[in-house]
Amino acid sequence: MSRKWRIGLGVLAVLAILGVYVYGVLFPAGPITERIPNPISDKATRSKTLDESKAPINPLKNVYFGDLHVHTSFSFDAYIGGTTSTPNDAYRFAKGETVDVLGEKVKLQRPLDFAAVTDHAEFIGELYSIQTPGAPAYNSAMARYFRSLGWDTLKQRELFLSIGKRANPEQGRSHFPIFQGYETTKSAWNIALEAAEQHYEPGKFTTFAAYEWTLGVLGKHLHRNIFFRDMNVPDYPISALEADTPEKLWTYLKDITNEGATVMAVPHNSNIGGGEIFPDKYEDGREIDKEYAQTRQDLEPLIEVHQAKGNSEVHAAFWQNDEFADFENYTNGNPIENNYVRYALKKGLEYEEKLGVNPFKFGMIGSTDTHNGTPGNTEENDEFIGNHAFLDLETRRRRTSNWVLDQSQKTYQAINPGGLVAIWSEANTRGHLYDAMKRKETYATSGGRIQVRFFGGYGFAESYENYESMVKDGYEKGVPMGSDLQPPQPSSHDSAPSFLIWASKDAESANLDRIQVIKGWYKDGKLQEKIFNVALSDGRTLNEDGTVPDNGASVNMETGEWAKDKGAVELQTVWKDPEFDATVRAFYYLRVLELPTARWTLWDKIRYGTEFPADTKLTVQERAWSSPIWYPSIK
Repeated sequence: MSRKWRIGLGVLAVLAILGVYVYGVLFPAGPITERIPNPISDKATRSKTLDESKAPINPLKNVYFGDLHVHTSFSFDAYIGGTTSTPNDAYRFAKGETVDVLGEKVKLQRPLDFAAVTDHAEFIGELYSIQTPGAPAYNSAMARYFRSLGWDTLKQRELFLSIGKRANPEQGRSHFPIFQGYETTKSAWNIALEAAEQHYEPGKFTTFAAYEWTLGVLGKHLHRNIFFRDMNVPDYPISALEADTPEKLWTYLKDITNEGATVMAVPHNSNIGGGEIFPDKYEDGREIDKEYAQTRQDLEPLIEVHQAKGNSEVHAAFWQNDEFADFENYTNGNPIENNYVRYALKKGLEYEEKLGVNPFKFGMIGSTDTHNGTPGNTEENDEFIGNHAFLDLETRRRRTSNWVLDQSQKTYQAINPGGLVAIWSEANTRGHLYDAMKRKETYATSGGRIQVRFFGGYGFAESYENYESMVKDGYEKGVPMGSDLQPPQPSSHDSAPSFLIWASKDAESANLDRIQVIKGWYKDGKLQEKIFNVALSDGRTLNEDGTVPDNGASVNMETGEWAKDKGAVELQTVWKDPEFDATVRAFYYLRVLELPTARWTLWDKIRYGTEFPADTKLTVQERAWSSPIWYPSIK
């Protein structure tokens, strides 16, 4: 063989080797799905040096406001939408620091007391590889494609649909080819844990180890956020790709509880749950039983009733006698009655009657579900930047873009700024806040900071001279929101409990309009409910037909200014159910309503001249929902 041939063959060999190498870089073998050990261990670093006992303690409890549903660039839908915020950025924003969001400098007007980053566990390993130089598959063709998306909404939409199919139960679940194993999932999880550790300041600002388990993206949403009391957590989060039914998730949570974790799951977006978030059957078709009910009651004490993708309390289509049911009623397709929390609370009483255990015994929380890494971004009257990356960042986009989950709707028809969770706790620490969540001493707001207290008991005074004496009496003679109220001993059919009810306005929003008690009960095979207006502002009393007279409060549609001379700064009452029946299982929760204020759509119209269709709501009555108090009956 001549020298030229040998050189030529050598060059070809080098090119072949180089080609194989380049191909291997661009198209690495995968997905690599072999499971690795995933033990529970204490991942605390900085928090080990913090003395939580120095946090101020209030035995009568303070209210703390926070956001427990937050996505950053480690969530697939946030990243492909353009979000680059990290878990560290999210906690900085929650604490009131200025951060960069999609090219804009933004700052929260009022810092939060606590927050949790809850990135989707699904595909978090792939996102670590895509975003982290030097990570496995970082230089792959698929990772490069992800990083090339920019403002290309067509690419974003196509990729979202592709990911949605991979996460949906009906399509089968699978990782992307660039998934390089659970070590990448572990690395992404460690970034979230490190950020939570870095920003935890007992007594001042609390963080949690948390993530989202996401079953279903384009169809029914059976999503849960998972929260840990401390840093005894797994090496990596288990997603819906590994635990592909709620029952499998609960089995996993029970297993890690036995290994030393303290953990709960919180469902959200039941409004788009496809009628399956509060099921009457197991996945295999069996009727739910006492074991199911007890498992769900133990592991899911709370539910997120309000967030940026709609309200889940009730829907106007089914609650036509509730004048306030038409509140952020977003759905994908036609609404389904058993998607809603009030229905579930009633249905839970029926199951308790039949099984002895209530599977739907939920306390209430709200949050944003921000996909910008901006916890607490709920201020309607701020220069609203949305919560869904490029999709609703700008006025024009939210007015004209198609909504990502339902192309038949525009974005403005689906979104709202979201809610907050309020917790009554002795102190602002992980342990105190988590324990308060577990006992359901929580309530939800539609984004504001209304303060609400709610006790049920016996022997309350008719009125109280001051707030402290009222709260002290509430705890001494009764139970707070989220609790069971037992009949007095000895009990009788005439032993009607009293409810101690108090609310104070958000200092930066409108005055209060009214407080309502929503009662639900199960009797003679029927789910029943009634709304009582128990405290009204402006000296109003009920009309003869039970309706509330209008107080004339309005919003100036040219300036956005709301009525300052109407409503109440504080409302308080001690109330007894005039239709109380000691033999009937029931629940009671509060809905506290503000006077009307300008909705974000009106601010867009005033500030930017945006024109919306005539049926678009331009005002809003912000509100709060307490956790229920349950009465078990004396049968």
